[in-house]
Parts: sequence; C-alpha cells; structure tokens
Amino acid sequence: MWWIVMIVLIAVASGSASDYMKHKRKMEQVRIDVLNKEIELEQIKQENYLLENQSMLEELEQIRMRNRLSYERDEKKRWLIEETKTKEN
Repeated sequence: MWWIVMIVLIAVASGSASDYMKHKRKMEQVRIDVLNKEIELEQIKQENYLLENQSMLEELEQIRMRNRLSYERDEKKRWLIEETKTKEN
C-alpha cells in the first residue's frame, strides 16, 4: 500500500519539477529577448547619434559658406568692426 502512495508522490513531484523547469526556461528566454531588444535599441541610438552629428556638420558647413559669401559681398558693412573702431576713438 505504501508503495502505491510513494509512486504517486514521485510522479506528482516529477511533474511539478518538470513544470518548474519549463517555467524557468521560458523566463530565461524572455530575459534573452529583452537583452536583444536593448542591444538593438542601443545600436539604433548610436546610428541616430552619428547621423545627427553628420547632419549638424553639414548644416554648419552651409552656415559657414553663407557667412563667407555674405562677408565677401558686404565687406564694407562689417558693423561690429566699425562700431568697435568708433568707440575706441
């Protein structure tokens, strides 16, 4: 009689252990997926940063070109230099 109870208890315990291990594997897979998504997000952030810097560099070059052209066209209208010269005298 005790042998039957022991066999049933062992079967229930092994079933519970199997379910627990499945749950642990599933949770580990979820953690791996989260880490992969975080890595992907970090890569996208880095690419965005590089693209943003490149865009800002191009914009800065355009501003420099406009300022250079503006300076060459209106060389006599350097108001800051003129104003400073008049204050010194």
